[in-house]
Amino acid sequence: MLWNRLKQRMLTHPASYLCEGERIVTYEESAAYAERFAENLTAPCYGILCETELGTALAVLSCLAAGKTAVPLSRRYGEVHLRRILNWLQPRFLIGEKAGELTLFEIEDEHYEVPEPSPAFILCTSGTTGEPKGVMLSEENILANAEDILRYFPLTEKDRILISRPIYHCAVLTGEFLVSLMRGTNLYFFENPYSVGEFVKEMERRRITVVCSTPSYFQLVSRLAKRALSAKTVAVSGECLAGEAAQKIRLLFPQADIYHVYGLTEASPRVAYLVPERFDRAPQTLSHPLHSISMKITGENGAEVPNGREGELWIKGKNVMLGYYKAPGLTADTVRDGWLRTGDMAVRFEDGSIRILGRKDDMIVYAGMNLYPGEIESALKEDPRVEEVLAYAIPHPLAGQAVALKVKGSFLDPNEVSALCRRVLPMYEQPAKIELTDEIPKNATGKIVRRK
Repeated sequence: MLWNRLKQRMLTHPASYLCEGERIVTYEESAAYAERFAENLTAPCYGILCETELGTALAVLSCLAAGKTAVPLSRRYGEVHLRRILNWLQPRFLIGEKAGELTLFEIEDEHYEVPEPSPAFILCTSGTTGEPKGVMLSEENILANAEDILRYFPLTEKDRILISRPIYHCAVLTGEFLVSLMRGTNLYFFENPYSVGEFVKEMERRRITVVCSTPSYFQLVSRLAKRALSAKTVAVSGECLAGEAAQKIRLLFPQADIYHVYGLTEASPRVAYLVPERFDRAPQTLSHPLHSISMKITGENGAEVPNGREGELWIKGKNVMLGYYKAPGLTADTVRDGWLRTGDMAVRFEDGSIRILGRKDDMIVYAGMNLYPGEIESALKEDPRVEEVLAYAIPHPLAGQAVALKVKGSFLDPNEVSALCRRVLPMYEQPAKIELTDEIPKNATGKIVRRK
């Protein structure tokens, strides 16, 4: 179903292309290559571990053409975590590259358990310790979400999108890669995402019109770029968006329609978005759920809470995952009567817009008040001395919990950080502990690890 729909759309724009470095493959060539390579795919599941993102893209298309489960992986996980995933998943084959061509590598001791129904993708979202967590997404999940995104996100065959994150991120897989193919957009995979200078050069050299990334990355670009960039469409996602960060993103892309979007892998991933005309007025909010998605904000008992009251965001739609691989108990706890418990705390306003406050399990409860680490971190990162910051909970004898900070940046001692906190944070968010560090702990997918 998904491949037939995708191929039909791609062949409507046969001369559009995928590009990485100097290598260019047209849509027509990509579709033909995928179907040829698909003839080699007879096992039910394939890990994808290519040297290039273009190779990963072709491997994904090949798995779709063959109707096999694809598990996009990356060496950015690190060797230890990558081996942990493979030992847990135990596919028979990996799809890799040799001399620019897709190649199958056989793995011994294959014990892959074929789910029913078999998913189109298993996307790994685990941390750096414990068992991996694999989100199983069906063709219907992906197609429903892609079609919903294309209802509001204005991609055309005249656009040029720069993809700077790996395809194993669901936001990239569905929200950038597949939707671009469905609209005939020219895709450029950025080879060196850690170099902000090269990012700016690539934007200008390729005359990029569409770009998507996180608030942190765009803020870093805004600090180092010497001039504004001329993209006409920008999507910001992946983290809580602070007001100051939004202002910097606007200065970086002064002519762009900027979409603040929200999603999670379990939702394929997109859930809601903010229309561009409201970005400069209320950038931290989301104005609309996607067309086929229902949302509610619930209390502890699962009942909806009134507007203005905090609660957990639940969603329902064809985009909601099949479940977690080999984890029926976790699946049953996360999806209830078709409703996906996102684990994100949110509040709905009278005009129907919502704001995501942070992860429920990251919340710091100080003397009965709910504090959200993402908001504390966003306020501190407005100071140029702060490179990275982690806010987390520690026990407090009177208040139950208090705020602790790990800070990476240009500070001589914790007293300088304390002075900054007194200036930008309210009294109840003042940290009880501050630690300067050279490295903020992150999991295998680059997200901050809060558990201490």
